[in-house]
This record gives sequence, C-alpha cells and structure tokens, in this order.
Amino acid sequence: MAQTNATILIPDISGFTEFMTTTELDHGSHAINLLLDSIIKAVGDDFEISEIEGDAVLMFKKGPAPSKKEILDTCLKIFNAFHFQRKWMQQHSVCPCGACQAIINLTLKFVAHHGPIGEMKVGRFVTLSGTDVIVAHRLLKNSIDSHEYLLLSEKLWQNFPDSHEPFELEWTSLSDEFASIGKVDYRFAMLETLRKNTPDPPAPENYYNTDNTSYFEMPVAAGFRDVYMMLMNIPGRAEWVPGLQKVEQDMPDVFVGSVHHCTFETYSAVISPLRMTVTEEGIFYAESFRSDDLNTSLIFEYIFKRINEKTSNLAFRFLNAGDSPVPEEISKNLFIQMKEMADKLKEHCEKTEVSFF
Repeated sequence: MAQTNATILIPDISGFTEFMTTTELDHGSHAINLLLDSIIKAVGDDFEISEIEGDAVLMFKKGPAPSKKEILDTCLKIFNAFHFQRKWMQQHSVCPCGACQAIINLTLKFVAHHGPIGEMKVGRFVTLSGTDVIVAHRLLKNSIDSHEYLLLSEKLWQNFPDSHEPFELEWTSLSDEFASIGKVDYRFAMLETLRKNTPDPPAPENYYNTDNTSYFEMPVAAGFRDVYMMLMNIPGRAEWVPGLQKVEQDMPDVFVGSVHHCTFETYSAVISPLRMTVTEEGIFYAESFRSDDLNTSLIFEYIFKRINEKTSNLAFRFLNAGDSPVPEEISKNLFIQMKEMADKLKEHCEKTEVSFF
C-alpha cells in the first residue's frame, strides 16, 4: 500500500459518552449528527474527510505540514461552527428530553499529528492506516485534565514552516507512554477562552402580546411530558387532530421557527413553534397559527402541569395576533375546534398509553 506524508486532524466531541448513555438514544443520536454535520461543513476543502467515528471526524491533508496559522485557523473555524450550531439547537429546541436539554454540556477537543499514512478508498471515504494514524487516535486518550483543548504532536510542531499564531494561546508541553508505540511528546492549549468568544446565533423572533383570555383546562391520564410530546410532534398530528389531512414542513425537525403547512378539510394554515420552557413540574408551549383562508393570525398557548407520574393537567387558549379583531363567528368556531383537538389529544394519549420517557 502506497504511503504519503499527511497531517491528521481529529475534532472529537467531548462529553459524548456521558451524553449518549444518560439521554434518549434517538434524540441524542440526532443531536450528535447535526453537530458532526456542522464540523464537516466548516472544514470545507481545508482537509479531506476519511470517516466519522461516532463522536469524532477523522480528516487529513496530504503533503508537507501546513503552517501553525493554517491549523489554528481551521480548528477555530470548526470550533466556532460547532458551538454556533450547539447554541442554535439550545435556543430553538422545543423538546424537553434529556438529550435536547443536555446539549449545553457538549464541546470539542482537537488532536493533530503529522506523518506517513496509507490510504484505501472505500466509496466516497478514504480509510487511513499506518503507525501515525494509530498515534493520532491514541493521543485522544491523554493525560490532559480538560475536555476542551487543542493538542499538537511534537512531530507536527517541529514540521511547522513557521510559528505565527493568528490568536494568542498558552501552550504546555507534555508526553504520554502508549503500549506498542512508546513515548509521544505533544503540546496543548486550552480553549475555554475561545469558547467565550464564539459567535451567538440570532435570538428567535418569538415575542407576542398577551391578554387576560381564560385558559380551558382538562385532566389527562398520562404524564405531562408525554402529553406535550404528542402535541409537539406537529407532523404526527394528522393521526389524531380532527379535520387535519396532512402536514408538510420546511425541515425534517420541529424547532422554534420551523414552518409546518397544515391542510384541513375546509382551510389551510401555517403553524410555527414560538417558545417552550420546561421545569420539573410542567411545560409551557406556544405556537403561531396563520390562515389566509380564514384571514386569521393567532397564538395558541398550552400549559402541561404534573399532577402525578401518570396524570397531568392540560390548559390551553388562543390569542389574536392579527391587526384586527377575530370575527365572533370565527372565534367561536376556533374555540370549538381547539376543544375538539384537546379532547382528541386526551383520548389519543390515554388510549395508546403513550410513553416518550
């Protein structure tokens, strides 16, 4: 197998193991996939992607070692993109599950190394082999007492054509012994300061006026989180909402700001989540409802409160978000429809003994 010199870079998601073993698997996997995707998009053409390794991306760049500035610029691009995506997911999440609420605990560490590699192309990925590939992976299991750092092997450091840094980092020298490999020297720098300066996504536009409109309430023989999750699954509402024939949406997920085109028997509407807050005792959720057919713009609010493990209280109301009052006849019909929807939600949750948690 032909060998060539290359720089190996591994961005690795810190906190991944605890995250995946203490949260809901489906949602945890989906969150990790979105974060890994942000890493791959950020690296662009700087490095080639070899493979995704669960919580890490193995990438490489053939040829002589890049400058220290190039390595640091690439890592900063990835770091910023990762945390921008993580913050966006936190801001826009409407899911109360452990995975979606624990995204805040995830961050990145980097390992970079240089040396000869062998490569074998499999589909669109290139599988890497060789001692230096093993060294790069072993360096992920190091003695650094942190989960957020940039590690550069001494072999890579000595191959830098220059030592210019685009931003100030404090480097520490260290070494570790690895079975079958021996002593490996490296330098590392902490990234906590850089994380404080990562860009924030724009805040969701979710403000609306409220008034003293009363809530309608009913008990539901299901846990409050389970009842909420049934409602929050907007694409799945066609299974139980009276008159709702289909739901089409602009993205595969439900987030604050996601757009869901709902076709009812006599009109169409666009529904979009606005906000969600969760505590140990309840969940507040609001979504916008706009129908050109009805010439109506509304806000639907739902409050899910814990009574006990298997019983909850559902409260709901709608508010006018349009420029003119909702005609009395339309308002009356909307309340009837909302009450029917709540009845069906209650019936569906109790009949199916739904459990998301």
